[in-house]
Amino acid sequence: MNSLASLVDRTLVSHAPFQAAVREIETWFEFALEASEPICVALIGPSRTGKSRVLDVCERQHPKVRREDGMYVPILRVTTPSKPTVKGLAEVLLEGMGAADATRGTENERTRRVKYLMRNTGTRMLMIDEFQHFFDKGTKLIMHHVADWLKILVDETRCALVVAGLPSCQTVIDSNEQLAGRFHAPILMPRFSWQDAEQREEFIGILQAFHQVLSQHFQTPEFQREAMAFRFYCATGGLERFSCYCIVYPQWANQADALLAVTWARAWVRAASRLCRVRALAERSCCLIFDQACSMGLKSGE
Repeated sequence: MNSLASLVDRTLVSHAPFQAAVREIETWFEFALEASEPICVALIGPSRTGKSRVLDVCERQHPKVRREDGMYVPILRVTTPSKPTVKGLAEVLLEGMGAADATRGTENERTRRVKYLMRNTGTRMLMIDEFQHFFDKGTKLIMHHVADWLKILVDETRCALVVAGLPSCQTVIDSNEQLAGRFHAPILMPRFSWQDAEQREEFIGILQAFHQVLSQHFQTPEFQREAMAFRFYCATGGLERFSCYCIVYPQWANQADALLAVTWARAWVRAASRLCRVRALAERSCCLIFDQACSMGLKSGE
């Protein structure tokens, strides 16, 4: 039997910003070989807006394949180490290509191996997630040496570069004049706004998609009803991934065997308070509840 959490995790909801991001990255992937200089683009947005899922979709469309002449890696995707260095980044790139002894060698030796393997595995696009780690928020320092190394790497391998992360990514890009000159306009993955009618409909559409999947297996309330959707919005601050946490919380609280509307309502209160603590959304959520509930005419008992 499918668990609630696994169903939610496997459900991919392609809302408008998500689809636009996938289309743009796919366009740059197809154009990468013809471009006169490497194509660079940043996928930027707050945490839990679906950036990693965008990368997942694009990567799955161009998977790694083992051929008779060796590995074919059209998209090389890695996650930035928490404190990136050239040796550390080279190591995760080598691991991503399945290289043996990725930890072996000096900085220059690892760099040569990375370039050789990227050329010989047909790498057309390099994806680097959590790019904000290039900026140390504590010391306000930017890893300029690593950023310069990355610029030279994409120049010499002629592959497209997609970096993804929090808005502080832009600080890293803008601080390096040569790197900034290679980047196109960023792809933005914003949190949804309830005040914007189009974004509100998108948010409600996401909840409706989850309801359509889950209602085939569980007795669930209609998440897409405006009063319920508004509660999801207040709890999550318009962040799509946190809506998933609200949905699966009843199971985490050992209530999955009785998913009735009243159970969901109680679980929602617990999930909302937990999310507010975890993401420091309490003050923001309370303001939204009072200000927007009044404007919408919602009653406290709904």
